[in-house]
Amino acid sequence: MKRIFLVAALVIGLISCTNNKQQSVHNHDHSTHQHSESCNHDHSDHNHDHSANSHQHSESCSHDHSVHNHDHSASHSHNQDAHSHEHNHGEDAITFSVEQQNKINFEVVEVVTEPLYQIIRTSAQVVPSQEGEKILTATTSGIVSFENKDIVPGLEIKAGQILFSIDNETMADDNLSTRRQEIESEYQKAKSNYERKQALAEDKIISESELLEAETEYLIAKKHYENMNQNFPQGKTLHRATITGSINNIMVPNNSYVEAGQPIMTLAQNDRLYVRADLQSKYYPVLKDIKTANIKTLNDGQVYTLEDLSGRLLSYGKTTDISNPLIPVTFEIKNNGVIIPGSFVEMFITAESNKMGVMLPNSAIVEEMGIYCVFVQTCTDSFEKRIITKGITDGQNTQILSGVKAGERVVSKGAVNVKLAQGSAALDPHAGHVH
Repeated sequence: MKRIFLVAALVIGLISCTNNKQQSVHNHDHSTHQHSESCNHDHSDHNHDHSANSHQHSESCSHDHSVHNHDHSASHSHNQDAHSHEHNHGEDAITFSVEQQNKINFEVVEVVTEPLYQIIRTSAQVVPSQEGEKILTATTSGIVSFENKDIVPGLEIKAGQILFSIDNETMADDNLSTRRQEIESEYQKAKSNYERKQALAEDKIISESELLEAETEYLIAKKHYENMNQNFPQGKTLHRATITGSINNIMVPNNSYVEAGQPIMTLAQNDRLYVRADLQSKYYPVLKDIKTANIKTLNDGQVYTLEDLSGRLLSYGKTTDISNPLIPVTFEIKNNGVIIPGSFVEMFITAESNKMGVMLPNSAIVEEMGIYCVFVQTCTDSFEKRIITKGITDGQNTQILSGVKAGERVVSKGAVNVKLAQGSAALDPHAGHVH
């Protein structure tokens, strides 16, 4: 019995030694692989690649590693190419792509602080210049008759064109028919006398001085006669246009009686025009500092600078009186075919000032329900809406009292399109973006 006990003990010892040896063979040479006491998963056919990172299991690890192939040789990463944003657009940013900008008249200007002008906003009237306006008067009494039915205000005329005639054949005094006969008789008499003295001079009967005197009388009588035939045919006085321009005003009706010296019509040469504004006397101290002016037509709202019209400040009044306390300021401009003589325009007269400020083109300012704003460029295709406070304007540019600062870039052309893009962005905040 004792022999049997010894053999059994020996067998048990051998088995225990074999198990210890097998456990020691099961050793990871790569990274530390630790299992808790409660880890009861099966390691059969388990192929781990722990060449990079440590793999640890918690005490409650109970998953099955059979037929699992974990590759921890590289860290888990996202593909950064899927994100196209290199900059961060704020929630209120308005996206207006470069492609959209290239399709319209788009422009961005830098905000700068510059000298401001004192601006006088007033109305003014356009009138013909003094040298460009002529008045035709009756040279004799009689019945005025327009050349044709087309003689009306605004008609374009040329110098030398017959406009009207005055017939005084039935007049008792200064009758042109009688005067015509007298002039013709004097002409014929002077002509005969000159021809006779020419023959006498050839025979040396009269002196050269007598011949010259007869020739002078003849030439004067001839001139009067030709003038009568040209301007007073058949007892009528013909009146011609003295300038090339247009008929500005007709002062008498057709077929009416007029007195000698009475104005009949005015002609206007519209190449140069006057623009006259009447200002309150409080502006008198700054009139000496006037530099230029902008003119806005009322029919189409177009604004022209004085330089556009080759204009200049002509004069301003130095005194006032009780009947007219206003001070006239007159500019001379070239007629561009758009500004009509006699019409009224809006003027922005600018004078020098010692103030500084920010001015932006009117095209940069957009109105939204009575609130004015501009669009500031934050990057190439991103813009921010800014509410501003407006100051004075010269018709083309407006002073910005608040809302922007020097160095920022503001949309000066195409601001309305950026505003529309703002509405599109409100419907689709991710429009045009790839996330």
